[in-house]
Amino acid sequence: MTNHKYFKTVLLLSAAIVTMGFCFTACDDDDPILPGTGIETAQWSAVNDADLKGQTLIYEFEAPASWTALSNEEWCEVLTPSGYQGKSSLRMKVEPNDGKLGRSAEVSVQIDGYAEPCVLIIRQGEGVVEKGEGRFRDINQWTLDIMSDYYLWNENIPDIILDHSLDYDLFLAQILDGVAENDDANHDDGLWDNGERVSYYSNIQSNAPLSRATGESYNDAGLAIQATILGPNDDDPCGFTVMFVTPGTAAEEAGVHRGDFITKVNNIPVTQNNYSQLGNSLLNGNVTVDLNSVKFNNGVATITNRVPSVMIAKSSYIDPAIYKSTVVTAANGKKIGYLLYMNFHMDYDSQLLQVFNQFKAEGVEELVIDLRYNNGGHVLSSTVLGTLVAGQSHQGQTYLRTTYNSARTAAGEVGVYNIGEAANPETANGYDKISQAIDSSLDLKRVYVIGTRITASASELLINGLRGLDIDVRLVGTTTQGKNCGMEGWQKRAGNYTFTLYPITFYCENAKGFRDYAEGFKPDFEYDDTNIYPGDFGTMEDQLSGIALTWAATGNKPSFESTGLRASTGIYVLKPTNEMKSQFTRNMGGSRTIVKAM
Repeated sequence: MTNHKYFKTVLLLSAAIVTMGFCFTACDDDDPILPGTGIETAQWSAVNDADLKGQTLIYEFEAPASWTALSNEEWCEVLTPSGYQGKSSLRMKVEPNDGKLGRSAEVSVQIDGYAEPCVLIIRQGEGVVEKGEGRFRDINQWTLDIMSDYYLWNENIPDIILDHSLDYDLFLAQILDGVAENDDANHDDGLWDNGERVSYYSNIQSNAPLSRATGESYNDAGLAIQATILGPNDDDPCGFTVMFVTPGTAAEEAGVHRGDFITKVNNIPVTQNNYSQLGNSLLNGNVTVDLNSVKFNNGVATITNRVPSVMIAKSSYIDPAIYKSTVVTAANGKKIGYLLYMNFHMDYDSQLLQVFNQFKAEGVEELVIDLRYNNGGHVLSSTVLGTLVAGQSHQGQTYLRTTYNSARTAAGEVGVYNIGEAANPETANGYDKISQAIDSSLDLKRVYVIGTRITASASELLINGLRGLDIDVRLVGTTTQGKNCGMEGWQKRAGNYTFTLYPITFYCENAKGFRDYAEGFKPDFEYDDTNIYPGDFGTMEDQLSGIALTWAATGNKPSFESTGLRASTGIYVLKPTNEMKSQFTRNMGGSRTIVKAM
């Protein structure tokens, strides 16, 4: 196994470069370049099979000029790398294959003076029926090498029969599905719903940036909306409930806020037949809407026009991590800090320190961290927030321990992140935001966390890491997602494309060695506000915020009745199209993974 690095950028010549055609011998500048390969008769086929035990392959062909030959795989060695005009022999030595995996090599024969090389494939292996175009063989082999060394459940990868001709994403799916077939060994790699795996966390993308979330630039309305009907009947009002507005967008400047109900887009009424189309238009921006407020009385909605004819422009913005921070003064005078935190992103750790400095200056005694829409991010940022909560009382204690596959474990590899200490497994010089967080910390014995099914990964790490320090984490909402593992990132340049591979490579455990939360963390106060009309974050009008603030103010777990909670307010959520759902999900947290990410 190669020495481990948390991010790898590999610049290699791919097989695609070979097929572009280089002239390997000198040509006179005045000589014309002839079209095609120049080879009309040859004994080889486009695809040629080699014996599993290895063999020497010999193919005769007619060469119209001098030629060179090159293989892109070491196991298929060209024994005749060059030759002259006339009858020629192409000889290759193919090494033995263990037969468990099929493999392919591309051999390129370039005739002097011709525009293109003649490319033939040497295929060796059992049980593989190629179904793809073979454009990504080099990338697929790179993917296989990384997955074989670093995937958390890599033990049976050598036993999987793989088709290297598939596109890169389908090739990775082969590996993941192949591991899953072995008694669902990689059960924790993926999002599940009603006993069915919805998706894998491990992924590969083409031309994907290292950071694919907060910190990116977007150009749209900056809204998250929910298509709803205000009642049980088809003729009840239909429209879009604004779930939140991204700070710094034109929508915020126009006065749009959480809880606004939009019944018209560009003066077209929203219906059950057109909500998908209008919703996508609204999300993209440059539309005119009426902003309405909604009040319920005995389950019956009353709609009041708040602001008519508002233009929601398309705007360019950087998605922040901190959507809201405020200090709430309870009736008994207790100071409660409230933080709506959307993503663990290192670009915003300095702002996070500033927020806690303000909390500290205002005498905050209790803390509510709202992670309902936060589905993860960077481990280092999670350690920063953990330090801001735990403080000096726990400085130097283990917040997170990362454990790897059996081979890496046997090699002594382990990662430890400590409260208030800059040293970490990722950066040689440490990460000073962690040590700086000590001076800004609240040194709390308990914290109130709002979580939902969206809450995942680095968010769950915060819950688990603090509980490992015996800090009382009181969870309000619904069961969290259950992502108890993390990923590392590798990049490879091939031609004009950059491929980024993020496999699950480590488990996360706290100071007590606990990591078994793949089913999610169950709330201490369970309340699903899905069908409750939203109020402003961090206020008593917002149901989940109200529960957490009441609990923090009194120290006593509130009863359902004492909070004035309702089981429903008559909101019926419409099922969005995939397009609409994907944009909504992006705005609700999206895929927030970066190098050494949760």
